[in-house]
Amino acid sequence: MMAASILAIIVNYRTTALTIDALTAIMPEAISRGDVQAIIVDNGSNDGSASHIAEAIAALGASGWCSLLALDDNRGFAGANNAAIAYYRRIAQPDHVWLINPDTIAQPDAIGALVRFMDSHPDAGIVGGRCLWPDGRPRHSAFRFPSPIGELVDGLAFGPLSRLLRRYQVAIGIPDRPIAVDWVSGSHLMIRGAVIAALGPMDEGYFLYFEETAYCAKAAEAGFVCYHVPDSRVVHIGGQSTGVTGPARKSPRPRYWFASRARFMIGRYGKAQTHIANLLWLLAWPPGRMLARLRGRAELAPPGLWCDFVRYNYGIGGLMYGDRAIS
Repeated sequence: MMAASILAIIVNYRTTALTIDALTAIMPEAISRGDVQAIIVDNGSNDGSASHIAEAIAALGASGWCSLLALDDNRGFAGANNAAIAYYRRIAQPDHVWLINPDTIAQPDAIGALVRFMDSHPDAGIVGGRCLWPDGRPRHSAFRFPSPIGELVDGLAFGPLSRLLRRYQVAIGIPDRPIAVDWVSGSHLMIRGAVIAALGPMDEGYFLYFEETAYCAKAAEAGFVCYHVPDSRVVHIGGQSTGVTGPARKSPRPRYWFASRARFMIGRYGKAQTHIANLLWLLAWPPGRMLARLRGRAELAPPGLWCDFVRYNYGIGGLMYGDRAIS
């Protein structure tokens, strides 16, 4: 593995074919630039993924700029990316670290647009690009931090209220120009090397989800600005490892999603305000679903979400008791 100024990381968990497609998509720009080193992390898949990916790297002729790091166990998103960064920093300190999901297809200049923006904006610590659905429609990929009022808006999902309380909505529409935001999607996110040097690794207390939100919050507290740069684009299928996101959302939301949410909310707002946020969401969700049905809107939420919210947060061993969510 050679030193390069840009480190690209793809974390695989039992999505071998998608991971190889993602690597293939970034190849033209990585090779033409000549300053990109990629690491594919197999996150304890234990299904033969590591050997298939190693064979694909060789078959693509990518061995000079792409390496495989096979972990024995699934460390989650933060843990896997941290392992790759630590592994690479034994060789060199990258100027930029690009986290790119395995279920993405990078479009031309996806890397360059982010790097150029960072070079021209010294205050930029973290930048993310636009994510697209497979049919080319833009996805939400620029966000505000979750908040108690934002949980009310999200739960009710009622147009007039959403417009009135727009500044509390987590999703920030679809920006057509670079804007400063609270956080960007971890599926397509670049971190300045100086930010990692200053803040250290991502919090591995998050197994999956909210880790990029928490890292952007930590960067903001340290004076670094997060930007969304729509000229950098990737197609993002979403939810291929977990089923949590994506257009169908047919699987119940797993406990680790609720644990990550609780960890972020408690860490940022404390337990009292998190209880208030929970109550607002629980009260808003049922009438919100009723309004959606009356308006003929398709149900996009995973099954059993309200009951799972109560069970995981307040049931036996619930996340809102003790320090389980923030330990």
